[in-house]
Amino acid sequence: MPRRSQRATQSDDEHSTPPTPRSPNHESHGRIEAWFEDHEDNIQVFLIEMNRKQISIPKVLRFSWLRAEGFESLFQQLKHQKLKSFLELSGKIYPDLVKVFFTNLEFKNDVLLSSIKGVQMEINKRAWKDVVGLKPRGVQVRKGETGAVPEFNKMQYYGQCLRNPIAEIKHFHVGGLKVDQRLLGMIVTNILVPRGSNHSTLNEEDLILMYYIQHNIQVDWIYVFRDHMLKAKRLMDFRLPYVVLVSKFIEYFGIDVEDELEESTGLLNHTSNQNLHKMGFIKVVNG
Repeated sequence: MPRRSQRATQSDDEHSTPPTPRSPNHESHGRIEAWFEDHEDNIQVFLIEMNRKQISIPKVLRFSWLRAEGFESLFQQLKHQKLKSFLELSGKIYPDLVKVFFTNLEFKNDVLLSSIKGVQMEINKRAWKDVVGLKPRGVQVRKGETGAVPEFNKMQYYGQCLRNPIAEIKHFHVGGLKVDQRLLGMIVTNILVPRGSNHSTLNEEDLILMYYIQHNIQVDWIYVFRDHMLKAKRLMDFRLPYVVLVSKFIEYFGIDVEDELEESTGLLNHTSNQNLHKMGFIKVVNG
């Protein structure tokens, strides 16, 4: 349940419901003014636009689970991408402050900038490395561009991922994929570039990221995450992504979170056999 941060929070090892997207509980106009101490012009943007957005329910992928369930190839591929720290992110979430962060979000000189309560947040190379262990290296993936592999063909790659390689391709859906590729597709659409719905349909960017991961071609994940954050701010139908990551940045920059709305990830946020089964994922031996 949502709560104020001075109260004890649930351990990540306890059973808890996933953070539910909700509208901030604005106790007073003074609280909002404090959030936007140096960006008062953005208060109306927050109230009219950003406050209507939902946040993406965070998903957590433990590498120990991947190995225990026999996904060794996928374990090694994600490890090669240096994604362990990001995929295992869990802990506190500050829903109101996350929305303030996105309201004030800007991109200047190749750096994300925001501010909360007058604290300037410059999410530069050092911040990415300190918070989630990432460095700006690898292929910058954009929709419609294949970067390091210009011969990439989405129809051909998707066909290779199918359990039935001669099946007619009408839609790029995860349902017919081999077990490793299906799990990878869900990791991409639920965690790496999350969206609010339709996680089972793969777009071109999803397939390119899957291809690069499976072929150990290093992706510039800072670029991918940054681009997705800016897109989520710009497009009204996008949910706000990476809420645990943003909350970690809020803590990293020393922003006062006392008396702020706080939620926490729990077991239901973790990738497991149980919640994969609920999504229709069935592991088949030699599948």
